[in-house]
Amino acid sequence: MRPERGAARRRLLRAAPALAAGTWLGPASDGRAAAPPTRGFAFALIGDLPYTESGEADAAALLAALDAEPLELVIHVGDIKGGVEPCSDALFARRHALLAGGTHPLVLLPGDNEWTDCHRMLAGGFEPLERLAALRALIWSGPSPMGARGEAARAAFAFERQPGQPENVRWRVGPVRFVGLHVVGSGNGRDGFDGSRAAFALRRDRNRAWLRETVRRALIERADALVIASHANPDFERTTPRAGFADWIEDLRAAADAFPRPILLLHGDTHRFRLDRPLADRDGRIYPQVTRVECFGWPFTASWVHIAYDPDETVRFRVTTRDLAAPGHGRGP
Repeated sequence: MRPERGAARRRLLRAAPALAAGTWLGPASDGRAAAPPTRGFAFALIGDLPYTESGEADAAALLAALDAEPLELVIHVGDIKGGVEPCSDALFARRHALLAGGTHPLVLLPGDNEWTDCHRMLAGGFEPLERLAALRALIWSGPSPMGARGEAARAAFAFERQPGQPENVRWRVGPVRFVGLHVVGSGNGRDGFDGSRAAFALRRDRNRAWLRETVRRALIERADALVIASHANPDFERTTPRAGFADWIEDLRAAADAFPRPILLLHGDTHRFRLDRPLADRDGRIYPQVTRVECFGWPFTASWVHIAYDPDETVRFRVTTRDLAAPGHGRGP
């Protein structure tokens, strides 16, 4: 372990109470102990769909197939509309109803198509921050995930929303800590409309605080793994990060420095399935415990990503792709 990574963990834990080895603390404010389960579980990763009105039927078929799977939850990483579809209240309501109609708890994160890009004429020429406010009221004002089992999942997962930025969420399934953050495509909404820079800075600071607190909590809980989900593909491979993602990559590095156990980075945005280890520190050294998974997106609406966690395996997460044409059968990455 490099000294700087040990120092990062110490900074996060400085104010934390001392814990006996093997103790697990739930995220509830009353600090009640919760024993970690010994069983594994699975969840689905989807995103960037539906992109057209006709694609809603494809999305409905995909959600129906997911309902038939033994999943703990579904994560949709954002973009619930195509870039040339209007950012109208009617479209938002229709897509929300579609995604909320499933059985499994569904966590929806923001994408760029539904707010940062709404100023474009092809999307209706809307004011992006007003559209974000509308989405927060429609989708993220409630305390629970979507789906028929969403309310039950709120208690079972200790599901939380960030005050002031309720699309930022965190929860826990057994010994695995999850966090979802508002980081979107189109350069993370840093430029392009009036007020974008100020809104970007506020969102960046809230994201940073939420991620840091979640990592600190995961360390206190002795979490076995950490899952970080957002929409944007930040182009990890670039030598110089784009302006909208430079701080985000630094925040991910800080999380990896602090948390030594398996980390999954989940995102969408570029509609191409990926399974790799692209996160490197400033010296170009790859973080071996960090795995990136990108989901499919439009037009690949019959495919999804199945992620299984097994606490008894050395490699905690098994990632496979699934097709509606071959239900129950995975294919390697």
